[in-house]
Order: sequence, then structure tokens, then C-alpha cells
Amino acid sequence: MPGNIYTFHLPELGEGVMEGEVVEWLKQIGDPVQQDEAVVTVMTDKATVELPSPYPGKIYKHYYKPGEIAIKDRPLYDIELQEGQSDTAAAPPPAQEASEQSSKPIHSDNTIKPSRKQKAESQTSGKSAVKAIPKVRHEAKEWNIDLKQVTGTGGEGRITENDLHQALHHKKPSSTQSPCPNLPGDEVQPLVGVRGLMARKMHETHIPQFSYFEYVDATRLIQLRGNMKSQAHQERVALSFMPFFIRALSLTIKEYPQINASLDMDAGKAILHKQHHIGIAMASSQGLIVPVLKGVENMSVIQLISAYESLKARAVAGKLSPSDMKEATITISNFGVLEGEGMWATPMISSPEVTILAIAKMRKMPIVKEEQVVVQETIPLSWSFDHRLIDGEIAARVSHHYSALLKNPASLL
Repeated sequence: MPGNIYTFHLPELGEGVMEGEVVEWLKQIGDPVQQDEAVVTVMTDKATVELPSPYPGKIYKHYYKPGEIAIKDRPLYDIELQEGQSDTAAAPPPAQEASEQSSKPIHSDNTIKPSRKQKAESQTSGKSAVKAIPKVRHEAKEWNIDLKQVTGTGGEGRITENDLHQALHHKKPSSTQSPCPNLPGDEVQPLVGVRGLMARKMHETHIPQFSYFEYVDATRLIQLRGNMKSQAHQERVALSFMPFFIRALSLTIKEYPQINASLDMDAGKAILHKQHHIGIAMASSQGLIVPVLKGVENMSVIQLISAYESLKARAVAGKLSPSDMKEATITISNFGVLEGEGMWATPMISSPEVTILAIAKMRKMPIVKEEQVVVQETIPLSWSFDHRLIDGEIAARVSHHYSALLKNPASLL
């Protein structure tokens, strides 16, 4: 090994964050790297970040493969420093300095500060024979799993959520063989990055949900958007229908607040949120993301148009902050922007939320009006509700109220 090697350790990427999934190596072994140039992309449950090199040199070693979990304060990669680089540069910087200066968030421009809680945990973790983050310990308690009986596959034998899932699987009566067929020519694709996070979240979600479908006459909504497009064009805003959909959802929440809630079955309670933090499902190069438009209940249509376009622009540019990606109280998805002619869907609720709305592509349909068949532009709506809190009658009333707002959009102004 060359003598002038600097080892970069995974810094703290947010309060309480002790690990992160290696999504992609932006610099391969042997690649030259400049100071502050991004080396690796790491994803936590709070943000996706690019970690830059603190010194110029050449990548000498990767300690993890894509899809593996890197542990805070453990080696992430080695740099062979440039010739003439000060020997003092090879010494790892203090933990706090590394935490505050070593990471460049994709989705955040906030300063990353060390957590007092994590400092305390790091001081006491050596006293415990079992190494696991608080989230894993909490889940193990819920599932009645003895962590001392679980083999950890993480760094230094740390027990990961995947280890916990494996232990839970083996607790159930089942065959020792994998349920997946192993066929010639099969290609294994690890679930990493945003898709892996979504898969794990859906795996942990058990919601007795049901869906409700309805279509709405969009004639007047099209006229309203047409009347506002010229003003929006002057302000260099490409006015879409989404701000109107979001505004109608917020007004519907005011009438039926139970759809804007979180359900905590462990505590036996439902929390009705006064603030309307609306998650908006969007396709991105990383997969499906759901940035959150916050405080919608206080926005006019004009303010909403501006706020939505700003959020969308940050999403497209990969500049969402961690706060843009959390605290959603309800979700809306416009799958009409995708290719295809699908009319209906059964959108999946993201726990602990209780409602999601999916909107399909606007289309012409024959409608019976006063004994006459006419062709009108319509919008198909697909709702999913958590049946533990919202019954069929309320669901129908919610959908009808929402449809009425879109059918008579002057009420949105």
C-alpha cells in the first residue's frame, strides 16, 4: 500500500442517522479526483447526498459495494494523495469537522450538525453486546425478536433491518428453500437507491385500503386554465392543471379533515393534521419521488402555482432538501403525464397517511346530458383510503365534493 493514503469515514448525514446505503460510486478505483469533487452517492431515510473528496488524489479503495450499508464513522473509501500533499492531510479530520464539512447533500443545503443523542449512543454502544440502531431495536421489540439470537451482517457485526426481516421470516413455519425459483439465465438486480427504499417501505406497510373511482367534467376547468395561461406565460410559468388539483384537495380536506390524518395503531389514535402538507408523486432519474408541498391550506391559487413550480424545478434539478421530502400528510399522483391510456389505478397509501389520490389523463368521453349524448373532456379520479379510519360513505362524499370543485372551478379562486 502506498504510504500517502487518506481514509474517508462516513460522516453523520443528519440528526440520528447512523448509516446510509451506498447507491453509486461516482469515482472508480484508479480514477483521479479533485478536491471537493463528488466521489460517492449515499442515501439515508432522510436524504440522498453526494460525498466529495476533501483532498485531491486518486481513488485507491472502496469499502462497500452499491447496495451495501455504510456505517457512520467507519471507512468509506481511500484516496492516494497527490505527490507533495502535506503528510498532515493524511490524518483523518476530527469527527465533528468531518460531519460538518465532508458531505455535499444533493437534496439539502443545510449544515449537518452532530446529534447529542448519537454522541451518547456512541459512548454507550460499546457496553452492549448487540450492535443495532434504535429503529432496529424498536422493530425487534415490536416483533418479539431477541437481537442476541440474530447474526448481524452490517459493519462490525451491526444488525441491519434486512437481518431483522430474515430473522422474522425464519420464525414462521416455512420451507428452508427460497420461495423464488432459480432458473437458468436469471439476472439478479439488487434493490438499491430510491427503488430499494420504496420496496422496503411497501414491504413494511400493511394497510387495509380500498379504492373509489369517479370521473369529472373538466370543461370549465379547461376554460379557467386557458384564461390564466397568458398571465402565467408573462411570468415565465408553464401553467399545468396540477396546482388546481392540489388546491381542490386542500379545500376538500377542510370539509373532510379525517382524510388528512396519520394513524397510530400502537397508540390507538388518529392524528388529524391542521396543516396540509401534500406529497406530490413525481418520476425522476432516481425513480419515483414524493416531494412535499407544505402549508397549502394558507395558499391562494396564485401562490400555489408559484410554490408548485418552484418545488417541481428543484426536483428536476436534484436540489430538493431533506425537509422537501418528509412530513407529508396526504399524497396526490398525476399518472396522466405518463405514456399510455390507462383510466384507473389503485394507488398505494404511504403509511402513516390514510389517503392518496391518483389522477389519470384527461380524455373525451360520451356523457348523457338532458337525454342527449354529448362528448366532453373528463378527468378520471382514483382514490385509495385506509378503511380503518375512512368508511365507504365518507369516501364517496370526499370524492363527490372534490369532483364538484373541479367541475365548478371558480370555487378554487
